[in-house]
Amino acid sequence: MKNRLSGKATFIFLGAVLVLVFTAVVYAQGQDSSGKSGLEGKDPLLYDAQGYASNNNVSTEEALRQFQLQDIAGKLDAELSMNETETFAGLWLEHNPEFRVVVQFTRDGETTIKPYMGKYPELANVVEVRTAEVSLTELQRTQAEASSSARTLDIPVGSGINVRENRVELYVAKADMNRFDGAVRKNEIRLADKVRAILVEAIETVETGPVIVNEGKGYPNGGLIVLLIGLAVMLAVYWEKRG
Repeated sequence: MKNRLSGKATFIFLGAVLVLVFTAVVYAQGQDSSGKSGLEGKDPLLYDAQGYASNNNVSTEEALRQFQLQDIAGKLDAELSMNETETFAGLWLEHNPEFRVVVQFTRDGETTIKPYMGKYPELANVVEVRTAEVSLTELQRTQAEASSSARTLDIPVGSGINVRENRVELYVAKADMNRFDGAVRKNEIRLADKVRAILVEAIETVETGPVIVNEGKGYPNGGLIVLLIGLAVMLAVYWEKRG
């Protein structure tokens, strides 16, 4: 009985420590070196602009101007995606060595973009038109076909469109790559010329589709979460042994 109580007490103590550590870490992330909230008394937009300015070697005023241009570029992207499906091949932003909005078309790009510059004159001096082989709509169709053919064979894959390179990227986990390669050799999976298979450590399947989990971009504080889960498992094992 004494041992059981001792085990429970230790378990409760370690659990309390764990909660306190987690709370302290979360709290500390919202503090600056003086102990105050890093955003206290600051305009969030200005705060972001100052960080952007520091990272890109521009003034805060220029950072705010570029933020406005990014918002307008988003509207342009949406309109081109809807109105120019046959030739629009994607849009992206470049921040260095200078800010620009790169827009790709499969043909007649300068002619196609002209009326949009009349609507969004703020972008006229920062837009650069380039030519691509395949439209964004076609890449999206190719992406769906490549992903579907792999999943039909129960090979989990992730996928994305690399607009800058004008191609579809199919992400295959190490554990499945041999099976994937074999299916491609047998023509069970047919990859279009604009599809590139990329080896990754792991794929996690969720309701919205497979997501790459090895790049450390999907979850903020991912390392802390993993650590806490590991500690929880250790505590559970400890309790099981002491029980």
